[in-house]
Parts: sequence; structure tokens; C-alpha cells
Amino acid sequence: MAEFFYSDFGLFCYLKELRKEEFWKFKELLKQEPLKFQLKPIPWPELKKASREDLAKLLDKHYPEKQAWEVTLSLFLQINRSDLWTKAREEISKKLNPYKNHMKKKFRRVWEKETCLQVPDDFYTETTKNEYEELTAAYTADQAGKPVLTVVLLGSQGIGKTTLLRKVMLEWAEGNLWKERFTFIFFVNGCEMNSITETSLLELLSRDWPESSEPIEDIFSQPERILFIMDGFEKLKFDLDLDTNLCNDWRQQRPTQVILSSLLQKKMLPESSLLVALGMTGMRKNFYLLQHPKYIALPGLSERDRKLYFSHFFREKNKVSRAFSFVRDNPSLFVLCHYPLGCWLVCTCMKWQLERGEDLEIAFESTTSLYASFFTSVFKSGLENCPPRQSRARLKSLCTLAAEGIWTDMFVFHPRDLRRNGVSEPDASMWESLRLLQRNSGHFTFIHSCIQEFCAAMFYLLRESQDNPNPAIRTVSQLITAVVTQAPTYLLQMGLFLFGFSTEKTTNMLETSFGFPLSKEIKQEITECLQSLSHYEGNHILVNFHELFNSLFETQEKEFITQVMDFFEDVNIHISNTDDLVVSAFCLKHSQNLQKLHLCIENVFSDDCGSTLNHSQKLSFWRDLCSVFTTSRNFQMLDLDNCSFDEASQAVLCKALAQPVCRLQKLVYNFASSLGNGVEFFKAVLHNTHLKYLNLYGTNLSLAEVGQLCQTLKHPMCNIEQLMLGKCDITDEACKDIASVLVCNQKLKLLSLIENPVMNEGMKVLCDALKHPHCALEKMLLTYCCLTSVACDYISQALLCNKSLSLLDLGSNFLENNGVTSLCEAMKHPSCNLQQLWLAGCYLTPICCKDLSAVLISNEKLKTLKLGDNNIQDAGVKQLCEALKHPNCKLENLGLELCQLTTACCEDLASALTVCKSLRGLNLDWNSLDHDGVLVLCEALSHLDCALQLLGLDKSAFDEETQLLLTAVEEKNPHLIILHQPWDNDEYRIKGVLI
Repeated sequence: MAEFFYSDFGLFCYLKELRKEEFWKFKELLKQEPLKFQLKPIPWPELKKASREDLAKLLDKHYPEKQAWEVTLSLFLQINRSDLWTKAREEISKKLNPYKNHMKKKFRRVWEKETCLQVPDDFYTETTKNEYEELTAAYTADQAGKPVLTVVLLGSQGIGKTTLLRKVMLEWAEGNLWKERFTFIFFVNGCEMNSITETSLLELLSRDWPESSEPIEDIFSQPERILFIMDGFEKLKFDLDLDTNLCNDWRQQRPTQVILSSLLQKKMLPESSLLVALGMTGMRKNFYLLQHPKYIALPGLSERDRKLYFSHFFREKNKVSRAFSFVRDNPSLFVLCHYPLGCWLVCTCMKWQLERGEDLEIAFESTTSLYASFFTSVFKSGLENCPPRQSRARLKSLCTLAAEGIWTDMFVFHPRDLRRNGVSEPDASMWESLRLLQRNSGHFTFIHSCIQEFCAAMFYLLRESQDNPNPAIRTVSQLITAVVTQAPTYLLQMGLFLFGFSTEKTTNMLETSFGFPLSKEIKQEITECLQSLSHYEGNHILVNFHELFNSLFETQEKEFITQVMDFFEDVNIHISNTDDLVVSAFCLKHSQNLQKLHLCIENVFSDDCGSTLNHSQKLSFWRDLCSVFTTSRNFQMLDLDNCSFDEASQAVLCKALAQPVCRLQKLVYNFASSLGNGVEFFKAVLHNTHLKYLNLYGTNLSLAEVGQLCQTLKHPMCNIEQLMLGKCDITDEACKDIASVLVCNQKLKLLSLIENPVMNEGMKVLCDALKHPHCALEKMLLTYCCLTSVACDYISQALLCNKSLSLLDLGSNFLENNGVTSLCEAMKHPSCNLQQLWLAGCYLTPICCKDLSAVLISNEKLKTLKLGDNNIQDAGVKQLCEALKHPNCKLENLGLELCQLTTACCEDLASALTVCKSLRGLNLDWNSLDHDGVLVLCEALSHLDCALQLLGLDKSAFDEETQLLLTAVEEKNPHLIILHQPWDNDEYRIKGVLI
């Protein structure tokens, strides 16, 4: 075929389609065109008199095979015959694609030898008909007319993602799929990527590129005709990172994760298409990398498909009937069989039992028990007549191989790997016949990664004290730590099985089948490890409660779950589907020691969430979860973030919070989709007498809801002391209700109204309330509230009357110098009791510093002044420093970050630092200070009279010499801390942005 197409006859067919003037222009251009390809031109006399047939022969003679076509295709474009160029390129791709033939052979072998299901093609085609239709139509334009370039195949482990991708690859290679859409499809396997540290995309694809094919570089000329199929992301030993230094050059050598991230994020070959398989964990880890994906969810096997599969598997009618009836009579087992892998496990298990004439019996209380049933059936068929000691040795060798593979990211084994772990050739053949291992081109793999993970976990059951440790295989404690912190998916599954093995029921089942004792220490090791993890403070280790809960749920042992849950006082969980709800509810309802719960729940209570549970069942599980508010002895804080409830689930929540035995002190309800009718929620706030802190940041409140809230706050039973209403769409009109609370509620001490359109009108109403003698508010935060200097006149009057207000945040408002002048007049008065004034980002210049300096000298009550993000400049700092040196100045904290300061002000600052005895904190972040300026400051910081304890500077922003200087000052002065953004977290907490 190739010889024909590259022949002069092939060229002649195309030259015939040129019109007379086009043919003459073609010959004219041909005089010089070969030089571009470093070829000698055809002599003009021969060229000039040549007919179309003669020219084809001349081209073939002077430029053998591909060279003639490269020249011809280039000329087609130059004479404006792009139609011939496109036609020829497509024909070449179709007829000259050794790569496609290579893929056909490879994936036909994979399909026939490496698939668990092993069913006829027509069965598979019938059961995946809908998925094929979706895939066939997937890479067309979306509603906006843009082509869909990324398609994600979604489904949990064992649902058939890999099998479908392999079949898709085979269908394309055989010419049955995407014939006109993709010229090349490349299958990228996560397992294989683990063994490659660094590569280029070109080198990666060359591994499977036949020598007889065209140069692989040629394929990149039409990236829109390329599809990358990406599978096995859960098996990657590295995480793909959004912040990775991405690469757009397919020739460039980079770390493998950079190449994959660049493909996923469309940095490299952005016109190419992707088909990516992601499980639930893979989706959580990688969804944010995908560019405008289209999702196709695999539904698993329908009831009809399952029955058909049983017929193919058992063949004999009586066996089919008996097996299917057994499964059909066990609803949970029948549901489990909608997973193709689960269906295969169940059928294989029953097949062995039927062949031995046994009654059908499968444990399916958990994933581990199902695999244990499968494994005991296999064991009986292969090793039942083997002496226990020998059986243990053979099984242990297989499990050691599996565990070593998991810990070293190895899923394809060489014969030497088997020998090193004690698996002999006869044993390998036996495991192959029992369909635990499969052999391919001299290498071995487990029949499915789940089987390897199960065997790897079973290794820990087979350990003995006299064993020589395998350095590649880590301890139970190391595995559990990985599982509940940050682990690859294949470690998660192995950890899940290990939790399953900790139960007495599963261990006893295996011991009875195997005929030899197994380790009883796993539960104790897990318990000790989790108890140890619960004692870590700060950011040392962050427990992933989603994985911990899944692992605990696998045991189904209430006493064990209660014991473990009591280790953890602070839990953070994200519930994104009903499975998560079931698991989380089961674990949390057994917690008696919980103090803080951070919860995000979404996609659960809506009608279109695709759940198998009905609404009343979901509410029942939600009720179980909410019971932790009353069953935990010292439950103090509930943090609900971005939660979506319907009215019924909202009512369940509120009822639980309103219970007299609920001792909740802090309720955070950020970015709530709604408060329902509001009545139940505010009733819960009112009836919980322990509740002191209420944070509704990001939850839009209607005028009516603000009214309901304020009625609650004015009730004598309400004990709220800190109220966070940031970003709640509080308008000037709503401020009337809030002002009424300030007048009559003397328990309320802190009010945050940040990021609301309060406006000057709203501020006037609030200030009238602040002037009231019964107002007891101590802290008021008004960042981004659309205030101007007009509001400062109202505030100034309030400051003269109010006796309780100690902190006022007016940051990020358009106050300007005039507004500050008004504030300063009030603050110089003896009756002003304000201790902290925050004016960050208020459009101030050095002019305002004269008034502020006067306040610092005359007002000994003012302890904190924050002026960050203003155009204070060196001139303004000079005035402030003079005030700091005055003996009457008692300021303790001064914020000057991002104030356009230079080294020129450092002398003034240094002088103030050695004179002012009260100053404890100074923030100079984000200013243009050089080494000389820092040197001046460091000399002052080393002075015996310097009382500063906190300096805001980003050490990493300076050169190495300056960093060493700052570090030396810190070491010399043990009371001094130099920190980047030193006050940010405290400010965010007091505003209600952070908890």
C-alpha cells in the first residue's frame, strides 16, 4: 500500500487535478522549491516540456518516496490548492499508518488476555452502547460553538473505566471509531509513568512508535487530529500540580509530572484532545486542572446486563439460574454486581464453590469481606491439599510481591521480581491458572490493581516476628499515616483493606479457610497510630477525615469506631454525595469527644443529585450526623461552609442545635445557599443559651432576614457576644434594625459588617446608636463599607459620647485626609476611649500624619494605629516618628506596610525605636527597603533601649546578606520576632473571614 501511494502513479493522480495554469505555475515554482528541502532542482529543460505523467516520473526519479510528496504538498499550498493538500495528507495518514496497525495488534492482545470480564465482543458492545454514542459525539462543538477538547470518563474503582478505554483504543485502531476525527491516538498509562523520571512528550510517545512509520515529529503539524487517552491517574506516585512550571514545547525534557500537567492544562498542544479516566479520588485531586471538560459517567451494569453476564460466565443453564437467583435474593450483593469488577469477583467466587459442590456463600458486609470470600474460594481451589506450612509460604511470597510493588509504585513485574520475593515459576503458573496473576510478553501483572492491593494488605496478616524485614515494605503505622494524611489512591485502597483485616470476623474467616493462624496485632497497631496522629498540633500533620471515615466504616465495628473517634476533638469533612453522608454520619454519631466540626455539604439534598437513596433516607442519615451536636460531651463549634440544604434538612439541623443539651458556643454559617424561612434558624440561635459567637460571612441576608436576626438578638434569652455579618449584603436600610440591637443588647461586644454597602447613611444610623448610653459595643469592623469622609463626622461625634468602643476598623474606605482630620479632632478629646484605629487603604497621604501625630502625643489611650496600604511616604513617617519619641506617646503597634516607604525613612524609624518605650509591634512589609536601610534598623533593634518584639518584614524578599543580618538580630534578641504579614490572620479572625 505504501509503495503504491509513494509511486509516480500516486503523484500522477493528484497532478491530473491541476488546471492548465495551475500546472504551469507548479512547474515554475518547482525550479526553486527543492532547495528549501536541501535537494537539487530538476533541470529546467526537462521540467519545462514535461507532461503531468512525465512530471510525476521526474519527481519520483529525483526525489524518492516521501521527498517527492514533501515538495509536492508544499507547492499545492503555494498555488492555492489547499484542498489537494488536505486530501493528500488525509490519504497518507490513512494508508501509511504503521502505528495504527501496531496499536491494533497491541490492544487486541490486551483485550483478549488482560481483561477480567472476558466476554464476547458483541456483549461488550451491547452493554456499552450508550457510552460509545456519547464518546462518538463528544468531540464536536459545544453550545457556544467551541470544540470540546477534554472529555472525562467518571466512575468509581471497578466500574469499567480502563476496560472501556482499552476497547476504545482497539476500535479506533480497527477503523471503527473516529475515522474522520483523529489520525493518531496515544494511550498514556499512569503505571508506566511512575518509572519515568524525566522525559519530553516526543520521547514519551516514541516508546510505542514503530520504526517503519513516518518521523514522529510529523504528527505534531496537525495537533487537532491527535487524541491522548490518559488512564491510571490513581496509580501515579506523584501529584499533578496547578502551580507546576508548565511546558509548551513537546521536544523539551522535563519531569514527567510537568509533561502530564502541561497536557491536562492545555499548555502543551492546546489544539489536541484528551480523554481522561478519573475515579472519585482522582477527580477530587485533579478536577481543577481540567480545561472546560465534558463529563461522561459510567453507570455500571444494568440488571439486564448482569443477567446476560452471568449467562456468558457460567454457560450451563442450571449454574446460571442458581448463581443469579442467589445474588438476586441478596439485594446488597446484587447492587454490588453493577460494578463489572464486583460482578466478576462474585461470579468467580461462586464458580469455584459450584465446582466443589459447595453451597453458595459470600460475605459482602464490606469491600474487604467480599474480596476475602473471593480469595478463600481461590485458595481452596489451588492450595487446599497443600500442607499448611507450604501454603502459608506460597501465599506469603505472593503477598510480599504485591506489597513490595505497591510501596515501590510497581504494577508490572519481571520474573526476577517474582524470584526475589520467593514466587517460583510453578507458583507463578498456579497463580496464573487461578487468575490472580496474568502473564504478558514475559512480564507479570495482577489480574486487577484491586487484587494486588488486597494481597499487599494481606501481607501484614502473614507477618511473623522472625521474618527478615523487606526494606521496601513499610510498617502498618507508616501505611495508616499515609492513608489518613496524603496518599496515592492505590495506598488508600490497601489501607482500606487493612482496616477490614483488623476485624475479628474477617480474620477468622480467612484463618478457617487457610488452616493457619494470622496476625492479631493489626487493630492495636492502627489504634496506636491514630492516637498518635491525634496528638499532633498546628500544621505538622493534617488528617484527611474523608479517608479516615471511609477506613473506619469498612470495619463496621461500633466500639472500635467510638474508640478512634474519641481521639479527635477537631474534625474537618467535605460531604459531596450521599455515600459521603452515609459514611460520615456513621462515624460522627459514634463520636463522644468532638469539640469542633468543620463541615461542607453539597449535592446531597437536591432532587437531581443522582442518589440511590430517597429523601427520607437521606434525612435519616443527616439526623444521625446532627446527633453529634448533642452526644459529644463538650461540643463547642460548628463551622458550616458553602453548605446546601433544602427546607427539610435545614429543619433537622436547626432542631438539633436548639436542643437544651447542645452546648454549642460558636456557630459559623458561611456562604449558605439560604436560611430557609429563617424562623427555625433564628429560633435555634435563640434557644441555645451557650451560643456566644455567630458568623454568617458570605450569606446574603434579605431585609426581612436581617429583621428576624435583630429580633432574636434583642430577646433577653439571646447571649450572642460576637456577631459577624461580613459580605451579607447589609444595606443602609438594614442598619436601622442593627442599630436598634446596639441600643438594647448590652451582651453584644463585637460587630463585623465588613464588605457591605453600609454607605454614609447607614453609618449615621449606627453612630446614633453608638452615642446611646446603653450601647456596650467594644469592637466594630467596617472594612469595605462604601464610607467617605462624610461618615467620619458622624463617627467623631459617636467617639466623644461612647464609653465602651475600643477598636474601630475603617479600612478600605474612601476617607482621605479630611476624614482622618475629623477623626483626630475627636480622638484628641479626653473623653475618647478608643484603643485601636485601623485605617488601612483609606487613600491617605503624608498630610494626615500631622493630625495623627498630634493624637499620638495627646491620647495615651490609643495603643494601635494601622495605616497600611496608604501613600504615607517617608515624609509622613518622619512626622510619626517625632510623635513616637514624645514621652506622652503610649502607642504599642504601628502598621506601615505598603506605604511607599524607602530606605530614607530608616534613620527616623531607628531613632524612634531606641527612644519609644511602649512600641511593641511595627509592620514594614511590602516597602522598598534595601540592605543599607535594614542595616540601620538592625542597629536600632540591637540597642538595649529598643523594646520592639514584632517586626513585619518578609525576609525572603531580601538578598542573602540581608537575610543573614535579620536572622542574626533575631538570634541576638530572643524577644524579637521578624515575620511576614504578622497581623493578617488575627485581623481576618476578628473580622470573621477566618475561624
